[in-house]
Amino acid sequence: MSSAATRTGTAAIAWAKAQSTKPSRSWHNLCLMFVRSCLGVSAHYLTARLAWLGAEHRHETTNAASIPAGVPVFWRTGTVNWHIAISAGDGYCWSSDIGGKGKVGKIGIDALSRAWNAELLGWTEDLNGVRVYSGKPIYATSLTRILANARDQQRPRPRSNDVIRLQRILRRLNYMAYDKHEHGRYGRVTRAAVAKAQRAQGYKGSAADGYLGTATLAWLEGKAAGTSLAFRAVR
Repeated sequence: MSSAATRTGTAAIAWAKAQSTKPSRSWHNLCLMFVRSCLGVSAHYLTARLAWLGAEHRHETTNAASIPAGVPVFWRTGTVNWHIAISAGDGYCWSSDIGGKGKVGKIGIDALSRAWNAELLGWTEDLNGVRVYSGKPIYATSLTRILANARDQQRPRPRSNDVIRLQRILRRLNYMAYDKHEHGRYGRVTRAAVAKAQRAQGYKGSAADGYLGTATLAWLEGKAAGTSLAFRAVR
């Protein structure tokens, strides 16, 4: 992966905003070209769908407000190409074909989802093999949230996108089956699956306690490498 994009964060957003008033071209049906141009990233994938599937650091979320500013945002649409825009922060984005054919406009991420009947997939730290997110990798934060969900026994645990992704990896590696009652929650079934993975790592007895640690998450990450489910933020 290339080290960094030419423009990131506020510079990328400023470039997108400028295209809304003084466009360099028509951006009709060119959402991926628009976003990579905002970030100064060279061409690679042909469609937003392929760019999403090819990203190494993907973050699935339906919470638009949680998406950082200046990163690519993806939707599954009714077309085979899907859609990509660049986040403006606070639940908004700059997108092509908003406010008119080929025009760039600012719109709420959820509003775009409703207007185009599209499914918000999430955001990525990289685009076309180039890192475009200037913040710290999300790996440590993900682990912290997973462990908080696992150890919170005082009240019903909320569903967590981080736990959902962990469970997908565990299912892909045949350590657990789908459990609708624990979907997104780190409960008894998930803990047993993590313990099974820990025993596969070589942990013995009480050391395989079912609570995820950095070593086990990195090990699962390595086993899941090459799939679309890994956290892909291990350094």
